[in-house]
Amino acid sequence: MFRITARTTTCFGIAACLTAGVTAADAQLIEAEAPATLDRWMYPFNGSPGTRLSSSTFGAPRLEGFDDHDAQFIVGFRTDSLVPTSLAASAYRVVSATVYATVSNDAQFRYDPTYDNQNTYDNQEEPPYPGLVPDPDAGRPVSLWGIGYREGYTLQTWTETTPFGFNPTVPPAQGARTAFGAVFDPAGTPIDISNHLKAEIDRTPLAIGRNPDLTPGDLVPFDSTFAFEVNLCDPGTRAYLRESLSAGELRFGITSLHPASGGPDGGSGDPSYPIWYTRENPIAQILGLQPRLEIVVRVGSAADYNGDGQRNFFDISTFIADFNAGNPAADVNTDCLLNFFDISAFIAEFNTP
Repeated sequence: MFRITARTTTCFGIAACLTAGVTAADAQLIEAEAPATLDRWMYPFNGSPGTRLSSSTFGAPRLEGFDDHDAQFIVGFRTDSLVPTSLAASAYRVVSATVYATVSNDAQFRYDPTYDNQNTYDNQEEPPYPGLVPDPDAGRPVSLWGIGYREGYTLQTWTETTPFGFNPTVPPAQGARTAFGAVFDPAGTPIDISNHLKAEIDRTPLAIGRNPDLTPGDLVPFDSTFAFEVNLCDPGTRAYLRESLSAGELRFGITSLHPASGGPDGGSGDPSYPIWYTRENPIAQILGLQPRLEIVVRVGSAADYNGDGQRNFFDISTFIADFNAGNPAADVNTDCLLNFFDISAFIAEFNTP
């Protein structure tokens, strides 16, 4: 076990420590829940963007003219009333972030809580994909991504009713969408994942949708809620979340690669893919099944570890307790490891005026 001593505080016994080292408030530990304030079925043939009662996700695997991730579901959460905005990105440390979304269709697709490699997806049309290997489990996962933009759109200018896209790389719709599911480089720059099957590249999502009440291979019943717990070990993901919190809104894309035939009404034939409640759906509103976000974020210095507006013995003891319990909140240097470097980072911040 590590022992922490802080140079700024000299005290003998707990009573003395309670009043030593106190500074003005410089940090907040915020636990917040936010309902979706924006959602959009991002599909080429969506004639009612931003107002639909449901949003399906399906793919057109390796089909020229359409994105592999053909029907994407974009959800956005305003955080400006929950988390201070306009700070430097480095001021935000996301401890946890989980997006929840609920399916409205019944027993139409099988539960798969694991990532499927790109070479397990066949071509949508003949000939068969030459590099195909068997998928080792039943079903296809549902994935969570960040959001990137093109055609000059940004977080601030793209809305639920923005046009789907322009200038496809392959008509009618491939590579055209104005907002797309994305992963991020370490600087937070988005990389479009919409056609990673065609590119024969695996892309790791921010999260895979999971439901603890389901067993892999189960047909998913209606009103099943999927939890997408964001993997914070990726530096690009952390950069994206920090920049978004500074701007006051977090956006994500939900996708799946269940194959379907397209058209104005979405996938045709057997609807063996997820259909999600949107925030406009009255049933979802009554039952509390709209998309929502749960987030824990530390704003400002980790020295005020317990977020009570003071820097003192209680911050040290709380940090030690979290560290010894393996709580990810003690990952002060945000490298997804709990080790001496977190202790030294905490001490450095505690000793910084």
